[in-house]
Amino acid sequence: MSEGTSGSRPVIVGYDSSEMASGAVLWAAGTAERLGLPLTVLSARENEAAPLRSAEAVQRVHQTHPALAVTGVDRTGSGAGVMVRAGDEAAMLVLGNRGRGRITSALLGTVSMTTAQHAACPVVIVHGDDVTDAAPTSVVVGADGSTSSTAALDFALDLVADGGTVTLMLCWSTMPQDSTDPVPAVAHAMLEQTLAGRTRPGVTIDLQARPGHPRDVLVKASEKADLLVVGRRGQEGFKGLKLGSVAQHALYGAKCPVAVVTPVR
Repeated sequence: MSEGTSGSRPVIVGYDSSEMASGAVLWAAGTAERLGLPLTVLSARENEAAPLRSAEAVQRVHQTHPALAVTGVDRTGSGAGVMVRAGDEAAMLVLGNRGRGRITSALLGTVSMTTAQHAACPVVIVHGDDVTDAAPTSVVVGADGSTSSTAALDFALDLVADGGTVTLMLCWSTMPQDSTDPVPAVAHAMLEQTLAGRTRPGVTIDLQARPGHPRDVLVKASEKADLLVVGRRGQEGFKGLKLGSVAQHALYGAKCPVAVVTPVR
């Protein structure tokens, strides 16, 4: 495993009894088991009178993944604050993209976005109607030559299933003003820079350069992917391409789980 998911830090999943949170727990349990990491189910309570929710998810995990070490934690505080602080002790954070009820759903959308922006570890937001605990066989990684996209590739290689495919995808809408090279040459050079010789036995790495704004191209690619991975911050390698905005768009629009990864500090 890479530094981003190494060590004994747990996978921590946010839980609020909603359907999407249950899907996030299932996804997180499968991932933790494959990585050999413990799982923590974390529930945020607005006050001491609020119900304790983590135990019901822990019981479900015991039934579906009996060999997995899992604990439940209920902490008092705002959802965003609880989850961001939990990132300091997690290998990764996992959240559903919607919560309980219309009002709570809007709130947890904010929690998910805030967590993805500020947590100190990778954050996975679980989208889609067919969430499973299976390893992703098709993973798309947004690339721009930055350290964030390199970290995203490492994360993808950790999570992809044996025999699966990681597609490292670079998109452009405009070229750097000082560039005189044809677009494909610059794009593939940046893809090779991000790849930097990385391999994983049994996994295919496909390098793709596509025209179009990365926000739109990556969200479209997510329709046929099991996981989309983007860096939290990009660079101005192509003018106007910043993975901060790309990550935000992906979190709202992707059709599969989205991982937002930051370089190891």
